[in-house]
Amino acid sequence: MAKNSQQSKNQSTKSQSINPSQILSNSEDMTVINENTEVLIESNLEQRNVKVEEAYHSIVKQTRELLTAFDSLKYRMSVSVDHANSGKPTNLINEWLSSFHNFTLTRNRFGYSMIYVSYDEDSLTRFGDKIFNRMLRIVFNTTNTIVGELNIENCIRIDHCATDIQPFFINRLFSQEHDYVTIHTEEKVPS
Repeated sequence: MAKNSQQSKNQSTKSQSINPSQILSNSEDMTVINENTEVLIESNLEQRNVKVEEAYHSIVKQTRELLTAFDSLKYRMSVSVDHANSGKPTNLINEWLSSFHNFTLTRNRFGYSMIYVSYDEDSLTRFGDKIFNRMLRIVFNTTNTIVGELNIENCIRIDHCATDIQPFFINRLFSQEHDYVTIHTEEKVPS
């Protein structure tokens, strides 16, 4: 009995040579990427990244509209940074900052475009969570699977707690002028 057990262990630990066509024909058990599949994945990744970038720009546009309700000019200002044209080697693509928000479009190490969202702690304390909740609705409605044919819901990373964005925003606002940094001022819209 012990001898049979030992033989069975030896047989299970031996590696077997598997023909890739065998694996593809038995696709329920294992997924194998062949050359055609690699091209398809790369194509899907490019399509996904385009959709994530479109979602980023839509989120920024809609969030800029939230700033039009403020009387004070400093709360209606924002900064866009086009990191792709900064000449510096970075995974960052675009960034948008205001006194309230920081949205960053970046590419992770696997080539997936991602949107990182941060909200200012002082703004949350000073103005409450109304603008924060509106911003969250914009982010989730823009990236919802119902919106588009590609699922990009997993491209969003929201900071789990508010952070200190204003010093970073002010630094970008008053730093020396670059052609890849744009300052925006929204017009006040009467309520």
